[in-house]
Amino acid sequence: MFTYKIKLDIEEDAWNWWGACNHISHGMDWKKRVSPKLYKNITGKTLEEANKFLFPYLKKLYKSEQKDIQEAKSRIEKSFSKNFITACGRLERLTGKSLFRKNYKIYLTTFPRGPYWLKTGGIWFYIRWNKPNDAIQTFLHEVLHFQFIHYWRNKDTAVRKLSKEEFEFLKESLTVVLDKDFVDIAGSIDIGYSIHKKFRAELHKFWIKNKDFDRLVEFGVKNVGKFVKRSQNEKISKAT
Repeated sequence: MFTYKIKLDIEEDAWNWWGACNHISHGMDWKKRVSPKLYKNITGKTLEEANKFLFPYLKKLYKSEQKDIQEAKSRIEKSFSKNFITACGRLERLTGKSLFRKNYKIYLTTFPRGPYWLKTGGIWFYIRWNKPNDAIQTFLHEVLHFQFIHYWRNKDTAVRKLSKEEFEFLKESLTVVLDKDFVDIAGSIDIGYSIHKKFRAELHKFWIKNKDFDRLVEFGVKNVGKFVKRSQNEKISKAT
């Protein structure tokens, strides 16, 4: 039986703010999504130091944004009550594996980033992602990551031999399989990050022809290296 719980937790919200303002990933400098007046109090600090600013700031924010927070929670509840079980079943069929996690913690966040925490089944939802099916789309994206990490990265497979950068590149690109077959519950196809666009296109061509996730992973492992190098070369070219 699959279950979920949706809540606003100031510690988890603060963690997202802190992580975003001190982390660059997938070509994204996350702190630039908020004003310098805010991130200057967070960037370069430990979580404990940042929380001295974040806790008072977030408590005030929750009061001023109470209506938006409640609407976001209601919107997510509605989307999950309608599509959660269907989404879980489709992910199992897509990957050919049972969902190893049965329970999920859905954290509302006031920072425009949606990370995940595999160990606890935590998934963060930004309160201003307000399309009707954004919640399920995000859930599908993150739980596909859970599946890939658990069954391929953490097992004795070729994926384990990839470098961290190659693995992250492949992991994020594989969500391209959340395409038109999922639109009825997700609202739109999974677009992903721009840095992975070319690789995603190649993966999708293979997926359409085969519809076999194991084979897609094998194809991805064989080809991810050249796309990572291409991305690195593009960074160098832009820098010079």
